[in-house]
Amino acid sequence: MQHSFKATLFFVVIIIQGFLFCAWIFIYRGSMYEQISRNDTSNVMKSLTTQRKRKCPLVSPGLGQLKIDKVTHSWETIEKKFSKIKDGHHCPENCKARQKVAIIIPFRDRENQLRVFLNHMHPILMRQQLEYGIYVVEQSKGLEFNRGFLFNVGFKEALKDSDYECFILHDVDLLPENDYNTYTCSTDHPKHLTAGIDKWNYKMLYTSYFGGVSGMTREQYEAINGFSNSFFGWGGEDDDLYNRVIWSKMSVYRIINDAGKYTSLQHKQAVGNSKRFEVLKTGKERMWKDGLNTLKYNLLQKTYKQLYIHLTVNVT
Repeated sequence: MQHSFKATLFFVVIIIQGFLFCAWIFIYRGSMYEQISRNDTSNVMKSLTTQRKRKCPLVSPGLGQLKIDKVTHSWETIEKKFSKIKDGHHCPENCKARQKVAIIIPFRDRENQLRVFLNHMHPILMRQQLEYGIYVVEQSKGLEFNRGFLFNVGFKEALKDSDYECFILHDVDLLPENDYNTYTCSTDHPKHLTAGIDKWNYKMLYTSYFGGVSGMTREQYEAINGFSNSFFGWGGEDDDLYNRVIWSKMSVYRIINDAGKYTSLQHKQAVGNSKRFEVLKTGKERMWKDGLNTLKYNLLQKTYKQLYIHLTVNVT
């Protein structure tokens, strides 16, 4: 009888232990699933927050007339000032930018001007609440400077990094005086941002002038086959570009008020292209034989610096 009681007690203890073990497993797994569920919910909420982030306003607050600082600050000073910028790219923190913009700068032997430009431009682009990348495209030594070719290279290389919608084609020696001059593109027509430059008393040089700073969507730039690659030396490529726009049955939208004023930085005048008028005469027949579709270059280096993306190329 005593033996039977001990056996019964033993089995009861075993059953109780088994029950407690099962209960522990149930509670542990329930806690684990709850944690996973919480993490999933958190990730979903973060994703929804990103997707639902409001668009930035059409006109950002705090814009207006600017003070032009022509001081050539050190790289260290400028990088410290814009510590939030990484790899030459920036996007607004509190809203979703309306356009993704690539600023393309043809470049050679203008480091001091580049420092002044970046120190001036980054705060403007940030205040305008743009998502943007700045591409400085440098032509290696040897052949005469080819501005249009460098713009074409910048266009191609920028698209390898991101799906940019707007391309601002910008000389490094021009600084906007008013950030109401928004660095975005019009989907209807190419945009000319340079209404007037101080060294020319803020007057347009001629009615078809399309130099300095202009903006095009990707579709517009591809519709005209980009710039011609045939203009070596100063002058002619902007006029050829304007002609391509007109031949493609588009017109140019111009900033015509005070917002389109620019200050120029002094520099030694580049060597003029003595053959530019001859090349211009053949522009229409060359349009689809000379441009993006015939672009050939060697990319010597592409470096993602803090304040800009630096490309060095040569013509092949």
